[in-house]
Order: sequence, then C-alpha cells, then structure tokens
Amino acid sequence: MKQNSLFLDRATIVSPHVNGWDEFLASLNCQDVISFEEDWRAQLESLPMRSRRRLSPQILLAISVAEKIHETLPKETAWVFASSVGEGETLNVILDALGTPEKAIQPLRFQNSVHNAASGQWTIAAGVKCPVTSINAHNYTVGAGFLKASMQIKSENCPVGLVLYDAPLPYPLSASHKINIPLGVGFALKPEPSANTIAELKISYCKTPNPMPFASLPQIPENSYNPILAVFPLLKCLAGSPQEDIFLGLNKDYGLCIKVKQL
Repeated sequence: MKQNSLFLDRATIVSPHVNGWDEFLASLNCQDVISFEEDWRAQLESLPMRSRRRLSPQILLAISVAEKIHETLPKETAWVFASSVGEGETLNVILDALGTPEKAIQPLRFQNSVHNAASGQWTIAAGVKCPVTSINAHNYTVGAGFLKASMQIKSENCPVGLVLYDAPLPYPLSASHKINIPLGVGFALKPEPSANTIAELKISYCKTPNPMPFASLPQIPENSYNPILAVFPLLKCLAGSPQEDIFLGLNKDYGLCIKVKQL
C-alpha cells in the first residue's frame, strides 16, 4: 500500500463525559473519556423518542457519532462503521429468549441483532443511499476502519464518514470480550482538501513497532478497556499535542502509520 493522503474536515468523540470535539479540546484528559456511569446512554437528534427507546446502547452510540460529522459531509458520502463486536444487548435478549420454553422473540429484535444494525439504523435515520460498510477486527478494529476508509476514498474518489464505536456487553457475553466503557469516535474524511479541512492524514502500510495495539496508552487503567481507545493518540495529535507518527495496528505484524499535518 503506497502512502495515501486523506483530508480531515471534522473529528468528534462521544463518551459519558465528553460529548463532541469541543468538549474534548477543553480538557484533553483521558480520565474524562474513561469514566462511566452504567445508566449512561448517548443522546440522538435524528430519531424521535419512541424510536430511540427501541435501540440498544451500541446503536445509540454509533448514530450519535455519525450525527456529529454528518453535516460536514456531502450527500454523496460513503460510510464505514467499525466495532470490535457490534451489537450485544439485543443478541443477549435473543439468547435469553431461546432458553425459555416459549422461545418468544420479537421480529424487531432480529434486525437489530446483527453486526450492521447500527449502520442500517443510520441509513434510515439520515436517508443515506450511498455505500455503507460495517466491519470488525476485534482489538485491531480502529486500524481496520481506517484501512477500509482510506482504500475507499482513493479507489472511488469519494468522501467517507468513519464511525468507530464500542459499548460494554451484557453478561454473559462480557465474559468472552470485556469492554468496560462506552466510546465512539468519528472522522469526516475527503479525497481533496476543502474550506473546512483541519488536517491532512498521510497513511501508509508498515511493520508494527509493537505487537500490542495499546502499547502507547500507559495512562489507560486495565479496568477501562475499550478497543476504540487505540485511536486516542491520533485524537491528541489532532488536538495540538506534539507532532509524531501515529501507529494503528492491523494484526501483530503489520499496521498503518499515520503522519498528521495540521492545516
């Protein structure tokens, strides 16, 4: 993969104590991102209250992120939704129902139980008719999301809304994949700079300097794990921290190297 240049028009972040890029810039405090009250749910503007009640925390989080970068992107925008596991709460409800004698499952549960449930609900809410991709790569989901977005931008010469999100899974699913905090991050990416462009991201394929995807995050305590935290060094760099190469793992051997140029 040759070096690709992507142009960033907007970044955003959604967590229990940080709702948008401006709030993130105000603190740049990782502790604000990782603190979490269990009853927290992301707030939406694009869906009526009745519809919101039927959606899980994972879907609400993903749509909330997409809303915050949507207005920066043109109508002809492709979307990439990346989550290490996708929907968990609805899947857990279905599994519980299958363990009862009645096995009664509401039809709406099925459409919200698949990995692309969040991206599907977003296309309905925003009237999106362009290509939408839903992917996962466990702990390497952030790198996989950027790889897919960069390849699509260059091959199709179109803007891409990249949504990275993960929320805690209910028990017993949490026993197999522990996510302690909800976190969503979004990027409005374009193939050419515009009046709104804030940074150029030069992305290249490289050998990994460290097989652990979170080696650069020593400030993250073990009980605050979320695969999307791998993007945190890039967020801090975009927020004005000293310039350095950002590495996003794709597997234990290779990953993406990102050079940030503020515009």
